[in-house]
Amino acid sequence: MANTKTRPSQALRALLGTALLGLQLLVDSAMAAGSEQPKVPQLIAAAEEYALSGNYAEALPLYERAIASLAEDPLQQNQLRYRYGIILNALGGQQPDLYPLARSQFEAVLRYVESGPGIPFEHSAARVRSAIAHTYHQHSAVQENPNRRAVMLRNAYQLYSGAIKELRAEGDWQNLAITAFNIGQVCEWQGNLEEAIEWLEQAVALDRQYGFADLEEDQAYLTALRELVNPRQPVGNTAI
Repeated sequence: MANTKTRPSQALRALLGTALLGLQLLVDSAMAAGSEQPKVPQLIAAAEEYALSGNYAEALPLYERAIASLAEDPLQQNQLRYRYGIILNALGGQQPDLYPLARSQFEAVLRYVESGPGIPFEHSAARVRSAIAHTYHQHSAVQENPNRRAVMLRNAYQLYSGAIKELRAEGDWQNLAITAFNIGQVCEWQGNLEEAIEWLEQAVALDRQYGFADLEEDQAYLTALRELVNPRQPVGNTAI
């Protein structure tokens, strides 16, 4: 893989640290319940050490071995898959070939969540669909082939649209706001500024109503989109 020694940014370090905490709690829970996978904690710890140093070529196979080691515990396995997918998607900006791998993790999680009603899982099917959409969304940004880019954006739009309906029904307002922002950006990239503005208006309204931290960023994006559609006329002494 290319760029395997690139050091992660501060934001990516924070993401990896948060993921590690969640994964370690997951593994501790599994072992406390009598898991017969004593190597899983060591695999995850080693994977995190490599990832934080920027050595993804060594880190990713260890995550995959940990996932394989949890084959007898689908719940724990899919919790690990989801977190691994988040990490892969974050690294995709440096290594675009990781986007399809991230997508495959989320798709496996979605199959698990949808395999039976009432399966206990920390993320709803809607949130997993939004995560799948995000892999297409982000991957499209590095596509040089306009046809492939258009297909990825269309896939992202369709998945986000489906997720939004479910998130609204579930009352998951924060993820609804995030998804509204994302689908708005997809619309902008597709050249549909009017619809992009409509989605950003929804995101900003949710941010304001529930006090979400993204309000300033989302409002700035909305303002920029409105300016693109209706640019302000310069004021001066231009002769008629």
